[in-house]
Amino acid sequence: MSASKKYAWGDLFRALGKRKTGAMFVLGFAAGLPYVLITGTLNAWFTNENISVATIGVFSWIIIIYSFKFLWSPAIDRAPTPKFFNMGQRRATVLLLQAVILAALLAISTLSPATQIGYIAIAAVVCTFASASQDVLIDAWRIEVADEEITVDLLSAVYQLGYRMSVILGGAGALIFAARIGWNNTFVVLTFLMAATVSGVFVAADSKIAERDRTLGAAPPPLWRNLALTPVILGWAWSFAALFGFMAFALSAPDQANARVFTRQTGPLIIVASIIAPAIAAALMLYLTGKGTPKPSAFKPWPGQKIFDALYGSVLTPLADIISRLGVASILVLVLVLSYRFTDLIWGAFAYPFYLGENFGALGHTLDEVAVASKLFGALMTFVGIGVGGAAILKIGRMPCLFAGAVLAAATNLLFADLALGGARTDAFMSVTHLYGLFGFMQPLANFLSLDVTVNDALARLMLVIAAENLAVGFASAAIVVYLSSIVNRKYAAVQYALLASLGFLLGSLGRGAVGELVEIRGFAYVFYLTAAFGLVAVVASALEWMRQARANNKDKAP
Repeated sequence: MSASKKYAWGDLFRALGKRKTGAMFVLGFAAGLPYVLITGTLNAWFTNENISVATIGVFSWIIIIYSFKFLWSPAIDRAPTPKFFNMGQRRATVLLLQAVILAALLAISTLSPATQIGYIAIAAVVCTFASASQDVLIDAWRIEVADEEITVDLLSAVYQLGYRMSVILGGAGALIFAARIGWNNTFVVLTFLMAATVSGVFVAADSKIAERDRTLGAAPPPLWRNLALTPVILGWAWSFAALFGFMAFALSAPDQANARVFTRQTGPLIIVASIIAPAIAAALMLYLTGKGTPKPSAFKPWPGQKIFDALYGSVLTPLADIISRLGVASILVLVLVLSYRFTDLIWGAFAYPFYLGENFGALGHTLDEVAVASKLFGALMTFVGIGVGGAAILKIGRMPCLFAGAVLAAATNLLFADLALGGARTDAFMSVTHLYGLFGFMQPLANFLSLDVTVNDALARLMLVIAAENLAVGFASAAIVVYLSSIVNRKYAAVQYALLASLGFLLGSLGRGAVGELVEIRGFAYVFYLTAAFGLVAVVASALEWMRQARANNKDKAP
């Protein structure tokens, strides 16, 4: 893989006025809003309704749908084009999925967490499934429309800007409105906000999808393919049944469910069944292709052979492509992708319980205070982080930024641990540097918005830590999106990107149920120290991948 193209500042600003980048910004917003509402804003609502942290942790397993979106990405990628406004397949299908998202959000706005959390879970699952499917097509569109002028690196950075803008309106806006008009009316407002993002579909131009090769080429005979696919399909079905079966049980009988035991005993099996097994099957098929002459009986088709062939060509073939291109390095890439987002994803469901709650080391702030600190000031810092990350990627390359993002994401968890223990170290740092006075600049903004906020020392400490964490997350998010986009094959853009992006959610998503119980047993500080330690895996993996790519680039340049 060659190094990414370098840009001058003038090139970057001129590109921002193009149609592709404008559409990418709105589509990034459309992708981010359902995610922040279901995985974040709902948890704030639940915290206000005194739903337990353990229940919130189990409910947040809904995010696992994003981890498995690669399973149905081939169907979304190959689906017939809906007859909407003479649009291409990508835009028309996104429009259809946005209608489903709107219906699900509107349904949530009519329900009560205290008595109808099961119905909210059903609507949230539908919303998340449609949102994850929408992401598959938006990611594919971004890769397919990129060219020499508007590169995938640039579009990826703009996508992140739109995505993070949704955090402000879906996060801060929700908290501010909820404190005044209630949560149900707030979700009505947010549904209308989601409806506005439909404009991105009409701004975007149709992408030129490469003609799909429906043949399997030099693939192994049907018997071998079918025998490889059958356990993979069964593994996927079991993974979904195990996860959502336990989730339904935990929501209906929270006193009897033990998420830590489930995660410890069943989590590794889910990873093996849903990720490792398909990778092994793809590697085995790659190895067997062209090996010897199979017996004639191996070529006899099974009932439903077309379905098996479609699954093989859509899932195992793209996996085999990654393995064939990367070789043994595909193991390193797998570890990197699995671990990179772990530190922020695993505790993301508990951000609102940590900010708003009063137990287990929580901070006990009000909705308005969290809106100012986390979703206004914090979102601004995320924008800065994405901007710095995007500029750094364009100037110095993706791999140094990928490594730096991993280090920053792990380190900022230690700052939250200090807050959970009373904030003594943060207080000492702010006293020495006289930063307490600096954060007073948020007071005029709070007054202008008529928010019930006094920027005292406790809120200033929270804003400092949130600033550091959001800078790190913004920087790391820009880096990982660009990295994933750089290693996919355009021929399998939708499937491969969906697979790699999904892996980034898997470990953090699986751990949330156990973390909810762990918070109630050991407190927030312990969890923050634990996630920081796990973040070291991504640091090491990104360093090794940087070294690998540097060696590969040097070999390419050698005469």
